[in-house]
Amino acid sequence: MKTYAVILGCFFILTAKFLYSQKDTTNNTADTTDLRNSFQQEILLEDLNSEEDESALLDNLENLKRNPFDLNKATLQQLESIPFLNSVTAKNIVDYRNEIKYFKSKRALLKVEGITPELYEKIKIYLIAKQSKKDIMIDETGLKYSVSNVTDKLNLSSRFRSRFLQDLQPKDGYLSGKYEGSRLKMYNQLNVKLEKLDYKIEANITTEKDPGEKNYADFISGYLQLKDYVFIKDAVAGDYVLNFAQGLAVWSLQAFSKGINAVNPIKKKGKGIDGYGSVNEVQFFRGGAAKIALNNFNVNLFYSDNYYDASVNVLTDDVSSFYYDGYHRTSTEIKRKNSAKEKLYGGRITYEKGSLRLGTTYWTSKFSKPVTSDSIKKLSKFSGNTANMIGADYDFIYKNMNFYGEFAHSQTNSIASINAVQFTFFKIADLLFSYRNYPADFAPVHSFGFSEKGETYNERGFYAGIIFRPLKGLIVNGYFDQYKFPYRTFFNPVPTSGNDFLANIEWRAAKGFVFNFKYKNENKEETQTAADESGRAVRRIDNRNQLNVRTGFIYQVTDKFRFRSRYEYVNVGYKNFGVNNKGYLFFSDIRIIPVKGLVFDTRFIFFNTDDYDSRIYEFENDIQGVMSNVALYGEGRRWYLLMKYKPIPFGAISLKYAETYFDGVKSIGSGNDEIEGDVNNRLSMGIEVGF
Repeated sequence: MKTYAVILGCFFILTAKFLYSQKDTTNNTADTTDLRNSFQQEILLEDLNSEEDESALLDNLENLKRNPFDLNKATLQQLESIPFLNSVTAKNIVDYRNEIKYFKSKRALLKVEGITPELYEKIKIYLIAKQSKKDIMIDETGLKYSVSNVTDKLNLSSRFRSRFLQDLQPKDGYLSGKYEGSRLKMYNQLNVKLEKLDYKIEANITTEKDPGEKNYADFISGYLQLKDYVFIKDAVAGDYVLNFAQGLAVWSLQAFSKGINAVNPIKKKGKGIDGYGSVNEVQFFRGGAAKIALNNFNVNLFYSDNYYDASVNVLTDDVSSFYYDGYHRTSTEIKRKNSAKEKLYGGRITYEKGSLRLGTTYWTSKFSKPVTSDSIKKLSKFSGNTANMIGADYDFIYKNMNFYGEFAHSQTNSIASINAVQFTFFKIADLLFSYRNYPADFAPVHSFGFSEKGETYNERGFYAGIIFRPLKGLIVNGYFDQYKFPYRTFFNPVPTSGNDFLANIEWRAAKGFVFNFKYKNENKEETQTAADESGRAVRRIDNRNQLNVRTGFIYQVTDKFRFRSRYEYVNVGYKNFGVNNKGYLFFSDIRIIPVKGLVFDTRFIFFNTDDYDSRIYEFENDIQGVMSNVALYGEGRRWYLLMKYKPIPFGAISLKYAETYFDGVKSIGSGNDEIEGDVNNRLSMGIEVGF
C-alpha cells in the first residue's frame, strides 16, 4: 500500500512539473491591477476565530495596498512581508531582478521561479513597477489610475481619515448611567508623508473614543518617522512597534497564524521598527527607536516609557491585574486607567549577507509597581518589578530550502524556542515543518510566538503544513498541529493536550469563478464541571472535538457585479461530561458598481446554533479601517448594506448599516452590555481625504 502511495505521489509531482514547465509566453506587457476583483484580503481575515480587536492586522494589509512595494527597489525582507509570498520565492524575485536589471512591468513576475498565475493574482495588489509607463490600477469603486501618475508625482502626500460608529439600541450601561459617555465610537487620523530620493519622513496622529467614554480623545497616539537617510534606515519618535524574528524575544502586533494558508503565515515576517497608527491601546511602545545600517550589520536601539491600565491593591500597592481592552466607560474602568508604568530599553543587532540573517535581541524593563503572580490568573508567568529577555535567531535560504528559528531566555532562566524548515518544489508544492517548545516558567512579557493558545509559554507542539498545486487553478492547503500544555493552568488543574487538522481546497474553475471547500477538525482536552457520586460539582478533564465544514464560491460575473455564497456547519462533541451541540451558517452577498466611483455591498446571513459553544465567526466587509469579525450563535438572521462613494479622486465616503435579529429571546448580551429586545443594529460612517 505504501508503495502505491509513493508511486501516486511521484505521478502527481511529475504531472504538475510538466504542466508548469510548458513554454512560457509571458512577456513584459502591461498589467492591470483591478481591486474590484480582489477578495484575497477577505479570505485571509475571515479565518480569524476571535472577537478581540485585531484591527492592526487589517491596518497592515491596507497599508501594504496603499503603499505597494516598488519591484525595482524592494528588499528581500520587504517582499517577505507580503501575504502568500514565501522567503524562497521572494529571494527568486530579487535574483531575477539582478539578472534583468529592472522590471518594466510587474507582469514580468510570471517569469520568476515559484510565481504561478494564481499566486501572482494574490500578491500583485501589494507591488508596483515604477518604471512601467503602461501599468494601470483600478480601485474598488472602478476609478482608473496610471501607476506612474500615482507614484512618481507625489513627493508630499497627506491623508485624513475619520469614522463614526454607533449601536442604535441602548445597552443597560447607558440606561443605568454606569457608562458615563455617549454611545458614539469615534476615530480620527491624520497622516503626512514627504518622500525624497535620499530620505522619507512620515508623521501620524490618531485619536479614538470608544462607546461609553466621555473624552472624545480618550486615546491619543502619534509618531514622527524618518527612513533611508544616509546610514539611518529607520528612526521613530513617539509610538512605535517592535516585530523581530519569530516573536519570542519581542513582538508587538498580532500576526496571522494557522488557517487556510497552511505554510506562509506560520513564519513571522515583521518589519522590525515601525510607527504605530492603530487603535489597540496596549500593543505598542512609547518613546523612541532607531535602526542604523553599518555595512552588513544593522543595529536597532529602542527606549519606551509607557502606561498600562491596571488594578492596584490599595494595601500592598502592587498590580493585581492588567486590562487590555482599552475601555474607560465606568468609574471603575476610569480609575484603573494608566495605573502602572513600564520603562523599557534594549537593542538588536543583525548580520545580513545574501540570504543569511543572524540576529540577537536584548531588552530590560522595570514596572512602577510590583506585579503579583496571580495578576492574570496563570500559575506561572511574570511577577515582580523587573523583566528582561535575550534572544538569538537565524534565517537562512539555501536553494529551495528556508531554515529559520529563534531561542529566547527570560529572567526566570527559562529558554523558549521555535525552529522550522520550509521546502519549495518548483511551482508544485511548499512544505513546512516546525517544532516549538515554550516552558511553563518562561515569562513572555512582550512575546507573541506561534502557538495554539496565543501565548508563548506552557506549550510544546509540532506543526506540518503543505500547499499543493497538482493542476493549474487548483490549490490544496493542509496542516496537522499536535500540541501539549505540559503544566497545569488556572483553568485546567492537570496537563492537557490536543491536535488540529485542516484541509482546504481552492479551485479556480473558470475565469472569475473560485470554489472553496474547507474541513477542520480539532481535538482538545478541557475542564468541564460535572457531578460526582455525591452530586457535588467537581472539575473533570474531558475531550472536546470540534468539526467545521465550510463550502462556498465567489463569482465575478463582470467587473461591476460579484456574487458570493458560503455555507458552514459546526459540530461540537464531548467524550464524557460536556453537552454536545451543533449549528450552521449560510450567507449570500452581492457587490455592485452601478457607476464609476460608487460601490454597494450587501449580505444576508442565516444562522442557527445550539449555543455559544458552537458559535460561527463571520468576517464582513466594513467601512475603511474597521475590522468586523462577528460571532453568531443561537437562531436568527443578519444583514448589512455597505456603500463606498468616491465623488472626487482624493476623497471617499463609506456608510454601513447592519442589523441582527435573534429568534425567541427577550434580551441580547448580559451585564452592562445587555440590550432589551431581539434586535441589535449599528450605523457606521467613514470619511477619507487624501492629497
